[in-house]
Amino acid sequence: MSSGFIYEEGIAPRPSVSRGDKTLKRILLMIVVILLGELIWLFGISPCMPLSKVEVSGIPGIDEGAVLALAGIGSHSSYMTVNAPAAEQALLALPMIRSARVLRHFPNRVELVLEPRRAAAMAFVDEGKRIFPALIDGDGMVFSVGREGFREKEALPVISGLMLEGAFPGMKLPRIYNSLFMKLETLTREAPELLAAISEIRINSRNYDGYDLTLYPIHGGVKVRVSQDINEETLRYMLLMLDVLSAQSRSIEEIDFRTGTASYRIKEAYSG
Repeated sequence: MSSGFIYEEGIAPRPSVSRGDKTLKRILLMIVVILLGELIWLFGISPCMPLSKVEVSGIPGIDEGAVLALAGIGSHSSYMTVNAPAAEQALLALPMIRSARVLRHFPNRVELVLEPRRAAAMAFVDEGKRIFPALIDGDGMVFSVGREGFREKEALPVISGLMLEGAFPGMKLPRIYNSLFMKLETLTREAPELLAAISEIRINSRNYDGYDLTLYPIHGGVKVRVSQDINEETLRYMLLMLDVLSAQSRSIEEIDFRTGTASYRIKEAYSG
């Protein structure tokens, strides 16, 4: 008769799990849960939360509230809801802004980088009882009318001969003047001392072939006619000629540089 015990050879008894192993597993599980929670917060929740920081840079003193409202960014805006291309396009509606970039920084920060329009010349708008200064940039846009945006010490050429009645910020001048204001912008940046020697630049419209310019130097009282292709070389040559003629004590009324060589007209004598 066999006994009531069955012995199976080769099967080892199951080792018992130690308390230390159970603790380690709990710790690892907690770490995984925490990491998953952080990832869910970072990628799923935080980008949908209101922005933690919004920066506006590039134009000191600009009304940031108006800028953010125009860009469609409010107190409830989030990283996910800010439409950067649409905001950039909307910001260009402000005349003083030449370009705008809206940068979204993950997960909840937005930066608005603005480039201001820079004055290439100044004109005066006659509104009857009052005369206002108007600033014009290198694109031929009037971006400021009145005292706002105007700096008293700003050395800018004064342009006359333009039809600016009813001018307003955002008004674009006729395209025929684009090249002139682009050249003036270059001169104000690279050779401001040359423009500082001129009190006024008058645009003389011609019936069939565009326009030419009359320059009024600050010293000497001599008018100078030039083509619309005004540049640093022309201005330096003009000032040199004025110095030479002034040293010769000639009574000159006007110098003409339009043909590339200088010619001048003597003032007529009047008997009283």
